[in-house]
Amino acid sequence: MTFSYSQLSQAVQDFTENYETSFVNNMPLFIRGAEDRIFTLVDLELFRKNATSQLTIGNPYLSVPTDYLSPFSLQITTPNYKEFLLLKDVNYLQEFNNTVTGNATPRFYGIFDVDNFILSPTPDIAYNVELHYYYRPESITNIPVVVTLNNLTGTFVVGESITGNISGASATLAVVGAAQVEYTPTTLSGAFSVGETVTGGTSGATGVVVAVVSNAATSWLGENAPNALLYGSLVEAYTYMKGEQDMMALYEQRFIQEMTRLKDLAEARENSDAYRRGLPDKPRS
Repeated sequence: MTFSYSQLSQAVQDFTENYETSFVNNMPLFIRGAEDRIFTLVDLELFRKNATSQLTIGNPYLSVPTDYLSPFSLQITTPNYKEFLLLKDVNYLQEFNNTVTGNATPRFYGIFDVDNFILSPTPDIAYNVELHYYYRPESITNIPVVVTLNNLTGTFVVGESITGNISGASATLAVVGAAQVEYTPTTLSGAFSVGETVTGGTSGATGVVVAVVSNAATSWLGENAPNALLYGSLVEAYTYMKGEQDMMALYEQRFIQEMTRLKDLAEARENSDAYRRGLPDKPRS
């Protein structure tokens, strides 16, 4: 089983038997709330990412990536070797700098503020660095749906709403390409049909729909942990509805069960193999 945003949204509505407009409009909040719980409870490899950069001579600061949450490691490449820097408190780095004369190869790094690391000693050459860090993956509510068009007239513009002449569906454009447009599923009302003509509400541009790739509008959690995402979303949705406590407890229990399975994958299987530890061995029943 795999969930796209639209499938997950429909499942939550069906489970709760609630199709009221304000409930549906708040669906992205329910799903993002579930994603936030999963991100803080499980340490998946999915949440790790690499980025490369280059230090500036005489500048002790290094900007962090825009999607950075926390460091995993920072590696520096010198002319002779690669080495991992040690994470230290900023006070330690400033005190250590008092023992160093001039610039040199950095040995330590610290979190100076939300946008920058500070290095010690201050770099003496423009070293290449690779940061391994934790980040928050794109929410399933923000992954775009791609619509391929032909017979185009005019030019669509980002931010305008397109409407289908047969289905009556509409969505707000996030990306405009030569023969494709993209929208996030949270802006969609209805469903576009292949063969119908869509018209831009601002530009007046038109195009005939060739394909709607909605199955791409999923995420790692939607593909690999659909039940955790579903029951986490149901807990958030039922909280909004101020639902019965017995059903709330049931949804929470199912969510915790799915989290246990996900933690087993993330913290027992992803970081080990059978070569060194062998296969799991349990007593026969």
